[in-house]
Amino acid sequence: MYLDYWRLSCLPFENIPSSDLFFPSPQHEEALSRLLFAVHQGKGVSMLTGDVGCGKTTVSRIVARRLTNEGYTVRTIVNPALDPLDFLQSVALSMDPQAGTITNKVALLARLESLLAASADNGAGAVLIVDEAHVIDNPATFEEIRMLLNLQADDRFFIKMVLIGQPPLREKIAALKPLKERIAVHYQIKTLSFGNMVRYILFRLKSSGSQRGIFTQKAVETVFDYSQGSPLRTNSVCDRSLLVGMMRQAKVVDSTIVKEAIEDLV
Repeated sequence: MYLDYWRLSCLPFENIPSSDLFFPSPQHEEALSRLLFAVHQGKGVSMLTGDVGCGKTTVSRIVARRLTNEGYTVRTIVNPALDPLDFLQSVALSMDPQAGTITNKVALLARLESLLAASADNGAGAVLIVDEAHVIDNPATFEEIRMLLNLQADDRFFIKMVLIGQPPLREKIAALKPLKERIAVHYQIKTLSFGNMVRYILFRLKSSGSQRGIFTQKAVETVFDYSQGSPLRTNSVCDRSLLVGMMRQAKVVDSTIVKEAIEDLV
């Protein structure tokens, strides 16, 4: 453990999505704003895509926390590779443990409509976040997602949905015209620029109690050469660099230490 050595209060570069360590880069802020706009304006479906490790799940957690604070009923499905009925049961189960045991589709949809209508009447309404949506292979499951939008009152959807996934999700949605036409907002997160990656590293260190940058300019350039701005890869190499730096009893992390860390990772 290198926390004491670098005088940190917590691990700055863990690859676990954390709303507490959310770095508001311009594109992540735009993704957040677009998704919140879609829900606030009562749009049916919004979609956020990007490569693995670009921060999609972290954005979705910020969205969930903010909407929950505003009175929405927010539920997240994290393993949506399900057949249509199993998917509906998963949604129902997330809202009511008893409803998840219903196996008759007609009865299940009736119960879901009742639950969603109650959520709309008693609060701001329900929001379903489907994370890792690119793993859905059955087109019929996507059709059930679209059909959930038919559960509505005269002036509003009973449920708003946010689809989160890697780039193949865009291709799958493009092949499903009825669902594609219901996507009101779509944003694609890209990797960080060099400047934003520098700010990301400094933000993470400061949020973890550091009083200094720790990484030299050349070290950061080496990190970028390896990570190409991917937050996931940046976290991995920075975390390993702090460990290597401690073992070498270094006062700062320089490019030599980063290169050694990269060799450990590849």
